[in-house]
Amino acid sequence: MSDFRTYTEDEKHSYVAPSCELCGQHRHIVWQQDGERWTPRDKGCSNEACPEFAP
Repeated sequence: MSDFRTYTEDEKHSYVAPSCELCGQHRHIVWQQDGERWTPRDKGCSNEACPEFAP
């Protein structure tokens, strides 16, 4: 994920996770707080059959 934009608490609820380039399934996102702002961190594909899968 090359997007380093930060989000407010309200914006965080409408965030749409990116799709995996290999299988098209959504990717796991973990939110990292920085003061009043949040940054999405990619934790890998959510599809267990995909080589990019990260539990």
